[in-house]
Amino acid sequence: MHFAKARGIKVWMPRVLWLASILLALVACAPSQANLRRFDLIVQNQCTGPNQTVYFYINGEFIGTVRGSRLFPGLREGRYELRAEGTQPGQPGHLRFSRSLLLDRDTVWTLCP
Repeated sequence: MHFAKARGIKVWMPRVLWLASILLALVACAPSQANLRRFDLIVQNQCTGPNQTVYFYINGEFIGTVRGSRLFPGLREGRYELRAEGTQPGQPGHLRFSRSLLLDRDTVWTLCP
């Protein structure tokens, strides 16, 4: 009985070591998360009236509202579609803003400059 257990270990051990080495090689080849560059986006809202507070969207997803200035820290480097819209639609002077942005450095987007 002892011999059978020892023989089973001898048979499975090389397979386990082979599988572990393959997994280690795959992990070593994976892109490092440490190399991701991240940047800050500041939305500076200088609008008045119905646009004093705006709804803010990144790539079509609602992120929040902006009144005054708001920091969006640590966005990954890449292309973004930005949109802002006054919170009082239907009011005279209601505006919509949009911008395509390649984020490769800290950036300020000023509304109603």
